Formats: sequence, C-alpha cells, structure tokens
Amino acid sequence: MNKNPFGVGTLSGRGAAQPTRHGQRRQADRCVPQFIIDALIDFGEERFLGGECRSYSFTKSTWKRYAHYMGPAIAGHERFRNVYVVVAEDNSIITVAWRH
Repeated sequence: MNKNPFGVGTLSGRGAAQPTRHGQRRQADRCVPQFIIDALIDFGEERFLGGECRSYSFTKSTWKRYAHYMGPAIAGHERFRNVYVVVAEDNSIITVAWRH
C-alpha cells in the first residue's frame, strides 16, 4: 500500500537539505510544509545569488511539471507557488519566504 498521500514517488531534496535554526524558524513562521521545500529543490528553478548561495522558486513551467508529478493531490496547494527557499553551498536551508 502506498502510504505517501502526495503522489506515487518520493522527493529527494537534492541531497536532503538540512535547515539552519533560522531556516527552521522561517519555515514554521511562514507555515511552509517540508514537502514544499523538497519540491522546490527538486522541481523549482535554481538561481545563483552570489557566493555559493542559490535560491529555488516555482515558475509557471516548473509548477506545471510539479503539478503533473503530484496529480490530484496538488489540489489545495496552489498557494505555495509563491514560496522560495535560499540554500547555502553545504545544502543548509538559510531561509524560506513568500514572494509578493
């Protein structure tokens, strides 16, 4: 039996990024579930921010690809299209935020 309610596969998170204390607080403060963080890293568009930091966010095409992967389970999660995550070179999550 498939115990994953969000789709048939699993998300890797490209090395299972670990949040910093600040990243954990921001994720909790902004009510962003972990599966969205993993999806951003797996499906989102990567942008280099300088140094070794990079951000991941959904674009129209990357959200479409993620929605196809998720299937009907994506219903009700559209609001997370505007979330982005900043990741350091050691794969630690620096912050999680909403685009406005």
